[in-house]
Amino acid sequence: MRTAFFQALEDHAQSQTVFITGDLGFGVINGFLKKHPEKFVNAGVAEQNMVGLSAGLALAGKKVFAYSIANFNTLRCLEQIRNDVAYHKLNVTIVSVGGGLAYGSLGISHHATEDLAILRSIPNLTVFAPGDTKEAYELTKRIVYEDLGPVYLRLGRAGEATLHTDESIKKIVIGKAFPLIENPVRKLAILSTGGMLETAVYVCEQLKQQNIHSSVFSYHTIKPFDSETTQRIFKQFDFVISMEEHSMVGGFSSAILESLVGSKGILLDNYYPFALPAAFTSKVGDQNYLRNLYNISPEKILKEILNKLKQS
Repeated sequence: MRTAFFQALEDHAQSQTVFITGDLGFGVINGFLKKHPEKFVNAGVAEQNMVGLSAGLALAGKKVFAYSIANFNTLRCLEQIRNDVAYHKLNVTIVSVGGGLAYGSLGISHHATEDLAILRSIPNLTVFAPGDTKEAYELTKRIVYEDLGPVYLRLGRAGEATLHTDESIKKIVIGKAFPLIENPVRKLAILSTGGMLETAVYVCEQLKQQNIHSSVFSYHTIKPFDSETTQRIFKQFDFVISMEEHSMVGGFSSAILESLVGSKGILLDNYYPFALPAAFTSKVGDQNYLRNLYNISPEKILKEILNKLKQS
């Protein structure tokens, strides 16, 4: 996703665009740097200063992208995001790379598993979690051209799949869940956010081989949250599951449940969220290893879904 982000920035940067890095990303930034050297600033390993600088530039009319590993430019400088950027509704996008367990081999200091919960609670802040490379590119492009104000853009690290077609990506709407795979049989709905979209598609395809019909919805926007589509899904489908690479507390599944409060005719008996436990881990390994350890790997999700369907 980060490659798609930089490509979008390189392709669509405007006169007011500024990119600021917290002293990383140079392996993928070269194209942008070569084409737009005057739009680049290295703030160093000083994320709080980076966000303050971004706010100042935004007050001067710039549209700023502040880039770092997911937990460093969110949790480390939360006060600056809240007070300097969000309060003043500035055109600053906090761009995080490695959301979830993407930097799993570097340990808990590099895990970003609470960021969605914290940042979606901040007023005025739009929160994006693209599910594939095309969503990452398209959302970056729209941030460049549209006046969205403060934004949090949560990216994976590298190697994510391209799941959208050139036609489908044109249909995504900010704040609306996108039906990536639609099945007329309303048996099972799979709701996914961020880098779990590839897993959602895999599970859907594996279920199809067993004649179990499912649809996949990509929630590329976490805030504003698409309550309308979510309520309709819960009313129409027999079973609903959600997937996120984030703590069970305050993330995607929490947003889903919040959107259903007060809605008539909705039962939660057949809703099954897949998320990370609200706990620190002492385990170290790559992203796939940790996903499997915490039961959000494709194989373990598929196995659990089949067990739930058999028990129903």
